Amino acid sequence: EQFRVQVVDKISNHILQSEGKWIRAALVLLAAKACGVTDQAVRQVAVAVELIHLATLVHDDIVDEASTRRGLSSVPGNWGNSVSVLLGDFLLSKSFKLLLASGSIPSQHLLSKATGQMCLGEIKQLTCSYETLLTEREYLEMIEYKTASLMAAASAAGGHLGGLPEPAIERLHAYGHSLGMVFQITDDVLDYTSSTATLGKPQGGDLRNGKATLPLIHLFSHHEKQARLILDGSAPMEQKTGDLAALMRRMGSIEYAYMIAKRYGEIAKNSLKEIEPGLGSSDCLNSLYQLVDFVLARES
Repeated sequence: EQFRVQVVDKISNHILQSEGKWIRAALVLLAAKACGVTDQAVRQVAVAVELIHLATLVHDDIVDEASTRRGLSSVPGNWGNSVSVLLGDFLLSKSFKLLLASGSIPSQHLLSKATGQMCLGEIKQLTCSYETLLTEREYLEMIEYKTASLMAAASAAGGHLGGLPEPAIERLHAYGHSLGMVFQITDDVLDYTSSTATLGKPQGGDLRNGKATLPLIHLFSHHEKQARLILDGSAPMEQKTGDLAALMRRMGSIEYAYMIAKRYGEIAKNSLKEIEPGLGSSDCLNSLYQLVDFVLARES
C-alpha cells in the first residue's frame, strides 16, 4: 500500500482484462496438486511465474512495437515505452518478492535461472532475421531459452513444492520443457496461418519484425528462390505474409512445423508416463496430459 501508484493500478487492471491462458501458473498448481499439495506457497509461486511471464510480454511489446496484445491495446501502445519498461521491471520485482515469501529455495533457483535464459533467447532472436537465417537447430535452441525454460521451471517448481523425489522432478522439468517447445512452434505457425482477430495481435508480426521462425526456416531451406521473390517484392507486409503462408502450405512447411511440435508433444506425454506410477492417476495429472493436446490444437 505504501508504494501505491494510481497509474500502475490502472495498467495492472488493463492487463488483467486480457484473456490470457495462464498456462505457466497452471503448471505449478497442477504439478503440486497432483502430489496433494495446495498450500499458500504453491499459490505464491504460481502467481510469481505468471508475473514473470506478464513482464516479458510487456517488454516484448516494446521491442516489437506491438499496438495490441490479447485483443486489447498493448501497454506501450497506451502508456508509452518509458512507462512500459518500468512496469515490466515492477512486475518482475513483485514476482521475486512472492518467490521469497514462498520460502521455496528450489523455486527461487529455477525461476531466477529461467528468467535469465528467457532474456538470452530474446536477445538471440533479435540478432538474427530472415536476412541472416537461423538453422533449425539454432532456432530450437533459441526457443528452448525464450519459452521452454519458464514452462520447465514452472513444472519442476510444482514438483518441488509437492515434495517429489529428484528423478520425478527432472521428468516434470522435461515435460514442461517439451510443452514449451510445442507452445512456441505452434505460436510461430499461427503467426502465418491465423487472423489478427483470432490471435489478438497483428498477424504477420514475426515477419514484420524480421524474425526467422520454423515455418520460414523450412521454406527457405527448400524453396528459397520462391520465398525471396515474395519477400523482396513491393507488396504490403500483410500481403507478403499471406503469400508466404500460402507457399508454406503448398510446400509442406506448415505441416513440417506441426510435425516437429507433435514430436515434442509425445516427449512431454512420455515424461508424465514415467512419473505416473509414483503419483497415481488423478484429475491433475490428466489435465497435464490434456494440456499438450490443447496447445497443439489452439488457434490463438
